[in-house]
Amino acid sequence: MGRDGKGGFLSPFISTSSVVESGERCTEARSSAGGTEAMPVTVPNPFDEDTPLDRPSPEGGNPFLEDEVEGKREPLGSDAKRRGTLEKIANLSPFWKGGKSLLGVLGAPEKRRGRRKSEDVSLLSLGRKKDGAEEDGGGPGGGGVKRLSFLWLGGGTPGNRSQRESLVEVVPEKNEVIREPEKVREPLSVLEILRLVQQRDLRSADQHIMELEAECDGQVSPAGVKSPGRQAKDVTLLYEALMKEMWAVVDESLGYKGKHLKIDEVIGVIQQEEAREGPPGPKNMRGQWVDAVGRSVEQRLKKNLEGKMGSLPSQADRMKRTVVEDLTAVKNYLVCAYPRDFEVFRIYLSAYHRCTAEWLSAAAQRSLETNDIYFILDFNSNIYCRDVLSRQEISPLVNPSELGPLLSREMRTALEQQYTNLVQNRVSQRLEEELRVEQERWNHDFHNDEFVSNFSTRIIQIMKSHVDRAPLINEGFGMMVSHTCLSCFLEFLHSFHKTVERIYSEQDGPMGTTDNFICRITNIVNCCPPFREFATRMGQLDKTQGAELLHQSEGTLDRIVSLGTRGICDLVLHDLKPFCRKLLGRRWLSNSDVCDGIVSGLAEYVVTLRRLSLGPYQATVSELHRRVLLEYVRPLIQGKMSCTTSRTRKRAASKLREENRHIVQIFNKLESPQAVLDQVIPRLTEILVLEDTASIQMEVGMLVSDFPDFRKRHLSSLLDVRGLWDPTERHQILGVLHDLEGADALPPCRGAAGFFSEISITHDTHCIHVSLSRASQFGRRTLRLFSRRRRITSNHVGDGPSPGEEDTQL
Repeated sequence: MGRDGKGGFLSPFISTSSVVESGERCTEARSSAGGTEAMPVTVPNPFDEDTPLDRPSPEGGNPFLEDEVEGKREPLGSDAKRRGTLEKIANLSPFWKGGKSLLGVLGAPEKRRGRRKSEDVSLLSLGRKKDGAEEDGGGPGGGGVKRLSFLWLGGGTPGNRSQRESLVEVVPEKNEVIREPEKVREPLSVLEILRLVQQRDLRSADQHIMELEAECDGQVSPAGVKSPGRQAKDVTLLYEALMKEMWAVVDESLGYKGKHLKIDEVIGVIQQEEAREGPPGPKNMRGQWVDAVGRSVEQRLKKNLEGKMGSLPSQADRMKRTVVEDLTAVKNYLVCAYPRDFEVFRIYLSAYHRCTAEWLSAAAQRSLETNDIYFILDFNSNIYCRDVLSRQEISPLVNPSELGPLLSREMRTALEQQYTNLVQNRVSQRLEEELRVEQERWNHDFHNDEFVSNFSTRIIQIMKSHVDRAPLINEGFGMMVSHTCLSCFLEFLHSFHKTVERIYSEQDGPMGTTDNFICRITNIVNCCPPFREFATRMGQLDKTQGAELLHQSEGTLDRIVSLGTRGICDLVLHDLKPFCRKLLGRRWLSNSDVCDGIVSGLAEYVVTLRRLSLGPYQATVSELHRRVLLEYVRPLIQGKMSCTTSRTRKRAASKLREENRHIVQIFNKLESPQAVLDQVIPRLTEILVLEDTASIQMEVGMLVSDFPDFRKRHLSSLLDVRGLWDPTERHQILGVLHDLEGADALPPCRGAAGFFSEISITHDTHCIHVSLSRASQFGRRTLRLFSRRRRITSNHVGDGPSPGEEDTQL
């Protein structure tokens, strides 16, 4: 780039050859036109009106000549001529903008352009433009031509430039101000409105769309100029583009950390549409905003779950985390960005609640197992409220009653019934499997120290998980599940009872298999207390039909415990049988071997009995206590011994009291709950030794109060043993029982029920008023001798009775 003589810069685009050529063309034009005035230099003056130029002007003609509509040009020295020349120079500026050049002189007014049609929208969306003057830059005429004119004007010698500058300087300034004519605000084209939409100048775009819609309806534009008809398709497409950008802003604002820059534009459009007069645009713009919020939330949650495999709880965890984070962001950023009447947090909360409900309903339609069904019910009732709505970040703005449940009542009822059916099938199947596995274990020989069963724990655990968590959903669901599990448990107890009966019946004999049998029975009866406790709990949860099922379950458990208790007692008494046979025999009064054998035999089973759980242990010890005392009382009531003299009665009573003390000690060590049984032998011995009828009557009354099953036949047999034959005394003593049996209210039974009822009386006593003491004594001796000889003959024994057959007469 070079400088001229006055320090100006020459255009880098103008060559020396171009300047020479332009000077030659100007000289030829002036000679042909017969110019009036010669310039001091050879280069033609572009400001000379009489100098014809061959180059076309930006408008298509000579830029230094007046328009054809103008009259004859004035001489060069006039002011008007110089102003026109300056205006032409100004209009030739390549920096044309808004009708003015860089010199600030008003240019020619731009011609009014028509609006773009709907095809402009499609062209813009495809990234193409229509061919027109807009592609060539600003200002009238072609941009290329004007650029050439400017380059042409920039050429010449420094002298020419100085002359042109002098011409500009000699233009006199006038005091009058040149006023620009007021421009009429022209409506934008469809393409320009669409460009505003894409630039997210949404409020301004909406205003122009409303003007365009008014023109389409045949109304007058705001400037008062009658607009041509417009197609309704343009308005529809523009509104679609506008709302597309609006909802894109709404979508972006949800994940934007802070206030979105264009959210005010969206709010402004909604308020602008609601405040408009006349025919509305898209109806219910705020409603469409609510729908856009819902779509945005739905897409966000779907994107969070899309393509991520996992269990239902893991998907729910991701959804909970997303909902809480987004609602927290809405509270922190969007609530303060929207006006209060938009209720933006409530709208977003409702959208998330609806999307969560749709996801949960869709999950419920699939084929589910019991755990998945329960999770859906628990999520609907507890998890969603606890982990989402009750979070500290958003809970002050949440009203759960307005949202409602996630699942409908019909769907919830169907899921509950489906869960109950699956639980019934699954629990019944698993209970049968566990019972079969336990039976296989019972078939092996295990000792007490080696065999510890967790059968009851496994059985309860099958039902416990369902029974424990069902009431957490709701009370009705807890009752349904409890009733189902209790019904399955009752069927299991029936099978369990049959199995125990089969085990007891298959026991050929306790001898040789005592340890194994006791081990089985111990593990069986130890299952009953936890079974009973769990059945009681299920019965309490099922308030409608639980009482009946609980009663049946307890009855079955009682039979199982009774069967096991009887089996253990049979084993113990089998070991004590050799000693029990000698009770109240001839040698019984003279030695203590019988009592010592019984006590030592009971002591051997203390450790074994302690392995029983509390309930079965108390039942077993009580039954054993009762049966051991029956071994003492039965031969006494049945008349195995006869105490006709006072001395014999005292000896027998003393012996019975002494052995009773040892029995009491051993059962106190076993912690027998039947302490009242300790009084049965002392009561009977008092009846034996007392001589006063009134005292005997008192003892009989106390015995009946403790043992209501004590009857007249038992008392009559006891009077025979003590040798009381006087009918008057017998009648008075037996009358006590008659009076007590006729009483309206008997004292409550404090003893073991059914104690004396198990003692059978095989003969009836008939009183004879003749004293046959000597005859009876002789007869007894004869019969005793005869019976002894008969036993010796049958047993082929030389001397004395066999050890197992003790003489029972005193």
